[in-house]
Amino acid sequence: MSSDGARFDVTADLSIEVDGAPVRVTAEGGDLRVVAADVRGFMRGLRAAATARNGTRPGRADVGELAGALAGAGLTARLASPSQHVVTVGAGVDSALGGLLLGTRQAQPDTLGILRASGRARSVETALAGALLFGIAVVLRRGRAIRGTATS
Repeated sequence: MSSDGARFDVTADLSIEVDGAPVRVTAEGGDLRVVAADVRGFMRGLRAAATARNGTRPGRADVGELAGALAGAGLTARLASPSQHVVTVGAGVDSALGGLLLGTRQAQPDTLGILRASGRARSVETALAGALLFGIAVVLRRGRAIRGTATS
């Protein structure tokens, strides 16, 4: 991603497993979608991976930074289970609830979805930060199966 505000056009269809549970990442244009069969397990795995990679647990500042980076690239990412929406972040998102819960208005949480997916309210920030870090890492940085082009 460049700092000049370039917009990305992403095409993706990626299936992975996180601790044995399927996760599907799809993208078309500026819309990214991550659907995890076990959202709670997925977020635990992502949190652990982000902590191992950076040496610290992800938190509110990471959510805000990532949401801003997605918005700057013209991307909107959605995290869901097969039956429940959890959160939308990035371009076109303006949420007072996201500002309150996550420290950024560029994140729109579905409160019920978060609570069901996380299993406990106190893990919401960290779980979302991990999930969002995954979206960026896999979709934008590790795009072996993904084609992305900047457009004006």
